[in-house]
Amino acid sequence: MTKIAQKNDGLRRLAELDLTRERLTEVFARADSESRHTTPLDPPTAEGLTRYITIVRFLREDLLQDGWTFDNPSNVCRTIHPSKTFSIVPTAGDELTGIWVPGTGPSTRNPKGVAAVRAVKNNAQLALFGPDLTASADEAGPSTTWYLLHRFTDEQIFVELSLPDQISDDGHILNWRERIIIQPFDRQPGPSMAASHDHDSIDEKYQVDVNIRE
Repeated sequence: MTKIAQKNDGLRRLAELDLTRERLTEVFARADSESRHTTPLDPPTAEGLTRYITIVRFLREDLLQDGWTFDNPSNVCRTIHPSKTFSIVPTAGDELTGIWVPGTGPSTRNPKGVAAVRAVKNNAQLALFGPDLTASADEAGPSTTWYLLHRFTDEQIFVELSLPDQISDDGHILNWRERIIIQPFDRQPGPSMAASHDHDSIDEKYQVDVNIRE
């Protein structure tokens, strides 16, 4: 059964992991602001990609001041607690992210690769058997991998820090041993740069004829 912590319990649980809602709010607010600078001239994925990249960067900028470290095994962007007992990986979640609906739970929005499969299986193994005491710190790496799930609506940002213990055959993380649900926070008002331009007028202005030679 998934352990749920929200409101005051969630704040206390975050504090046990040396985190605060205020720090995470600042990370997501800054990343959201950066993503608003994308325009229709960028690739269609630019806004979401910019948001993800800056969430990772700003989280690390903040936590490294307190002795956290980071690595990127198989392109999984981990930020590692000074104790090396756990790491945090930001990722987008589905429509159930950041809310509690009895009998259901969130899933990662996109499928994950083999590195995530290993991390989730390691979480499940630790829950049953505890850490491998025969492995060195370098071999073992961080004991558990938490996912910083997030989703954005027009008005709010929903976030939770959750510990997965099951992943589907198609790579979606869909079961969680623990969920720390953070109270949603409002997005700053104002449309993104992409939404503030007339796409048709831009397309006409920057239309280029390309001659293809056979």
